[in-house]
Amino acid sequence: MKSLEESITGSLDGTDTALMKFFPYLLQDLREIGSDPEMMVRLISDHIRKDNLRVLDLGCGKGAVSVRIAMERQHLVRGIDAVPEFIHEAGEWARQCKVSDRCSFEVGDIRRLIRELNGFDVAILGAIGPVFGNLEVTLDRVKSTLNVPGYVLLDDGYIDDDLETDYDRALRKNEFFRQIDAAGFTVVHGQIFGRDRLTETDEAIFDSIKQRAYELTARYPEHADMFQSYVENQAHENMILETVITTGTWLLTTIA
Repeated sequence: MKSLEESITGSLDGTDTALMKFFPYLLQDLREIGSDPEMMVRLISDHIRKDNLRVLDLGCGKGAVSVRIAMERQHLVRGIDAVPEFIHEAGEWARQCKVSDRCSFEVGDIRRLIRELNGFDVAILGAIGPVFGNLEVTLDRVKSTLNVPGYVLLDDGYIDDDLETDYDRALRKNEFFRQIDAAGFTVVHGQIFGRDRLTETDEAIFDSIKQRAYELTARYPEHADMFQSYVENQAHENMILETVITTGTWLLTTIA
């Protein structure tokens, strides 16, 4: 198993775990990290006919998705993330949005806490990467936290089967859906993100990260190469997202 630092760094498109202490600064301008709160709320509202859901947000970041869901129909949300600064911001955001009575946030390693979690109606996997293993293993682990029926909101992506590319950090389409099925889930609805939208949002995010990396380089010149490498990784991953991977959010449910 990767160390916690390796897992978090990889999920944020980094390669050097020394970046861990700098992520709060690098990402300080971003409320949403990886997932679209409005999309997830819409999928819940359109397809789950139940109020007062118990929702588990694994790798919740700064709480953008958790807080938005808590604002809908009195849902209760528990968010867990391993970055203390993100959890602090999540709590502050919940208070500002007046849903702190329905949102709880905690610092923790979801790979270990997953064994103790149960009784949830919905689990969120918001672009956190292969934290538990491949997609099948991840969904199988998460299934143990859910009531029956239970739901998973999965923010992820795949590569079309006939697309020629040497990029291997995402599953091919057939394998993506095969692993969902093998884990005992079926797709209720999927919402694919358009390339134009990705390009627009990625550009704004990249500009923010690039500026913060420039500021950190001025303060910590001994880490200049690391910050530059992270910016280059971001540019590469954006290119992959915009040209190679089909990304989206899928609402999955356990197969009865």
